Amino acid sequence: MTTEKTEQLSLSTTLNAEDVFSDWNQLLETPLFDDAELNNLQLEEQGQAYWENLFNSMNFPGMDLMAVNHYAQDNSDLIGRQKQLNRTIRDFVRFLSYHHANDLRSAGVTEEGLFYMKRGQQPENFVVHLKYPLDYGGTISFENMVFIQARPFHDLIHRYIDKQIIGPEGYLTPKQLYVPVPRGKVYIPMGLFTGSGGKNKQDRSVLSGFTQSALRDIALKTMPGR
Repeated sequence: MTTEKTEQLSLSTTLNAEDVFSDWNQLLETPLFDDAELNNLQLEEQGQAYWENLFNSMNFPGMDLMAVNHYAQDNSDLIGRQKQLNRTIRDFVRFLSYHHANDLRSAGVTEEGLFYMKRGQQPENFVVHLKYPLDYGGTISFENMVFIQARPFHDLIHRYIDKQIIGPEGYLTPKQLYVPVPRGKVYIPMGLFTGSGGKNKQDRSVLSGFTQSALRDIALKTMPGR
């Protein structure tokens, strides 16, 4: 992701888990917009300050708010892109199971879940999430993926994004989208990271113990047309 495509808003949150889990669950059960919002909402005209305030009020621990621009996509080979995405997700899950096992355990994955991940399967209540949407500069690659609990964290991200792309009259395509981006390759609630990683830091938990040939093999797995 280049600096032209994305702008860091330098926002992060810290919080006590006991204070917010019930709030998240209540938020996910409420309608996307209340009556006052529906009467006054002009989604495409909302500025950065509005989305920053919403980001802070919804509580996204260990995530940064990023502004990304829309890029038109070539939809001539949607089936091929879907197959590539499925293969890359499978390979990413297997990669994590062998090289980020401690982080996965910290994130709540059981030993049984690790067993299935080594076969390329996602355990219950965990998903692979694209940090940046494909039509907003995201790529089908390990670098754009994070392994995260589906509920509440993945649902929370998409609820925030849905407020920008679903209006009272249907779907929108805003020129700029504000996206909560989890840090690292495995999202660990409350920021209890065991690897280094993070913005502007070398992710030693990924590189440690890998030869250059092994890294090339991993890169080849994410190439289009494999």
